[in-house]
Amino acid sequence: MLSAPSQLLIRNAERFAQGRWLLVNPEDAQVFRELGQGTLFGFHQYFDIYQQACQSTGEQQHHFGPDYPCEAKFDGIVIYMPKAKEQAQMLIANLAHCLVPGGQMLLVGDNKGGVKSAPKLLADYAEHCNKLDSARHCALFGAILDKPAKAFSLKQWLKKTELMVANQSLTISFLPGVFSQGSLDPATRLLLEQVTKVPGGQVLDFGCGAGVIGCYLGKLNSDTKVVMSDVSALALYCAKLSAEDNGIQAEVVASHGLNELKRPFSAVYTNPPFHTGLQTDYQVSEDFIRQVPAKMSPNARLYMVANSFLKYPPLLEKSFGKVQWLADTPKFRVYGCQR
Repeated sequence: MLSAPSQLLIRNAERFAQGRWLLVNPEDAQVFRELGQGTLFGFHQYFDIYQQACQSTGEQQHHFGPDYPCEAKFDGIVIYMPKAKEQAQMLIANLAHCLVPGGQMLLVGDNKGGVKSAPKLLADYAEHCNKLDSARHCALFGAILDKPAKAFSLKQWLKKTELMVANQSLTISFLPGVFSQGSLDPATRLLLEQVTKVPGGQVLDFGCGAGVIGCYLGKLNSDTKVVMSDVSALALYCAKLSAEDNGIQAEVVASHGLNELKRPFSAVYTNPPFHTGLQTDYQVSEDFIRQVPAKMSPNARLYMVANSFLKYPPLLEKSFGKVQWLADTPKFRVYGCQR
C-alpha cells in the first residue's frame, strides 16, 4: 500500500504531468508508476527503495547517493520530509541548484514529521511558500525559488568527532540523518565494551551508520578485513571517511538487510535498526536474525545489542540454538551467539 505522503502526491497528479520532475527519498517505488504520465526521476538516499524503483521504471531514471549532481536541471522537485530537519536543510541546499529558473520546490510529509516547518526551511530560497494540499494527516507545501542559493558542497555539512571507546580513540564522520549524529550511542558503547578480541578474516558491521563499530573492530585487529553495510547512502559515505581517518582496512556495501552480502564472515557485530522513518519497524532486524547464520563461517560469533524490551531471544534461539547474555542493563542487552 502506498504511504500517505505518496497518496497525497497522487491526489495532485496533474502537477507532475508536465516537465521534468525529481522525487527525493520517496517512501515507496510504486509512486513512480502511479504518476507515470509525467517525466519522473528519483533521487534516493536509501538503497531499498532505490532498488525497487530501478526494477519498476528503469535504472537510468534513478540515482543512489548522498547528494545529487548540481548540474542536473528539473522543472520541479518534491522532497519527502525526512525525520531530521537538518537533513531537509541539506537536501534543499543541494537541490536548489537543480531547478530551472522559475522551478518549483515541494515538500510533502506527515504533519507530525516536521513538514509544517516547510515555510521556514525554504525562507532563504523563496519569498513565498504555500500549503498546496493536505489529506491523510499529511501536507504538501510548495514554493518557486526566487532567491540566489549559496554554492553547495556535501563536505560543508560533514562533522568529524573524536570518540573514546574502551581505550580506543576513534575519529568518526557524521552527516545529518545518520544515526547518533555527533555522539556515541549508549547501546553501541555497551556492545563494544564486550568485544576484547576480533578474529581474522572478514567481519561484518551490519547497519554500520557512521562506522563506529567497524572502526573499533579494525583498531583491535589491523589484520581483519572489515565490511560495513547499511541501507543509507549518507551512512556509507560517513563510514568510508571514518575508516580512512582511522586507517582501517574496510569495504562499505549498500545493502537492504543482508541481500548484497555474499561472503562468509568470521564474526558479525550489530546494533540493528528498528525504525523506518517515523515508524517502528522490526522487520529488518527479524529478517537479519533469521538469515545471518547462512552468512557466517562455522563457529563464527554474532554480537548484537538491542533494547531490553525487544523480543529477540526466541528468534536468536531458533536461529542459533543457544543465546548468551553478555551484558544486561535496564535499557539494553547484549547477546552473543555462535554458529
